[in-house]
Amino acid sequence: MINKNLVKLTILLSASMTIMAGATIAPSLPQMSMVFNHIPNAEFIIKLVLTLPSLFIAFAAPFAGYIIDRVGRKKLLLFSLLLYAIAGTSGLYLNNMLSILIGRALLGVSVAGIMTTATTLIADYYTGIERHKMMGLQGAFMAFGGVVFICFGGYLADISWRMPFIVYAFSLIVFLLVLKFIYEPKRIIKDTQNNSLKISSKIRFSKKLYILYFVGFIGFVFYFMIPVEIPFLLNDLGSISNTKIGYSISISILAGAIVALNYSKIKIKLSYPVIYTIIFCLMCIGFLIISFSKTYLLILTGLMIQGAGFGIFMPNTNSWIVALAPKHLRGRLIGNLSTAVYLGQFLSPVLIQPLINFKSSNFSFGFAGIILFIIASGFLLLNHLLVKTKKV
Repeated sequence: MINKNLVKLTILLSASMTIMAGATIAPSLPQMSMVFNHIPNAEFIIKLVLTLPSLFIAFAAPFAGYIIDRVGRKKLLLFSLLLYAIAGTSGLYLNNMLSILIGRALLGVSVAGIMTTATTLIADYYTGIERHKMMGLQGAFMAFGGVVFICFGGYLADISWRMPFIVYAFSLIVFLLVLKFIYEPKRIIKDTQNNSLKISSKIRFSKKLYILYFVGFIGFVFYFMIPVEIPFLLNDLGSISNTKIGYSISISILAGAIVALNYSKIKIKLSYPVIYTIIFCLMCIGFLIISFSKTYLLILTGLMIQGAGFGIFMPNTNSWIVALAPKHLRGRLIGNLSTAVYLGQFLSPVLIQPLINFKSSNFSFGFAGIILFIIASGFLLLNHLLVKTKKV
């Protein structure tokens, strides 16, 4: 008989290795930029080392969604976890920037498989309030995983810039758990064998799906400023250790984890658009505080506030998409969300760097805060319209 708690734990541990997979090495960035300072535009290239996995997740996620809808969940999850360990730890022994970038690209492919499969399994195994609880727990485990990985990464980065790469070996433990406790949902097997459920190119997606994909993209463009830009912003303050940089990013994620644990309670009382309004308002406030901060403690305050808001971003987005998705298209539609989210991660330094070049890192956070306020206002208006038309 399958232990349901161990099934939950296995899915949640898988989820913990996804969103912040690239950011695990964030505390090493300043040190890496010095090691590779002979490369033109070294600081910018090093930021791409952090975000390159996101680009390959964006490319691979739709294929992962297609595979799990057609072939099944477990095989892809096992393959992805193994690749995660091999590609993730490659920075321990690779010596040139090109080979490191290749390793990071393969890490992205593995995360695409893990994230898409984990979210789809939650939709397969659970319904109703239990699904909302699992979505909240998934967000919390993503956050707690980020706290542990980045804190540990910060500590290891004070030993050597290479050492944080060893954290990725954790996926081997999860691999064994998946092998033992994850089962292929019977309903999905039947669905994939049923010719009547073959996907038609004429299927019309809800307009809300496209809004959610865009929100996933733009949300992560701004959110990923935290692991990408905060290490350099803190480094400019002077005498800030890699360990403290790791703590600063982790405290943001920890605040989010605490809020994410309560997502099911929040969802019972509030609609999806209202929750988004709260998310973007808190992120706005946090970013504005960071923008005007000149001390480490004040920056931590801003990070905690924005983290509290972002903690329920993925649970809210995943939950809404699952609610809209036909059962036989879940993997594919969740894969599309993964593409949007990780494309936002990858393009974050590309889109934000011109703001930094124009003025400063502080200015970029202030500008982002204004955009986040506009997005929050848009969701408040959307909720008003949906209530008026009784579609909320």
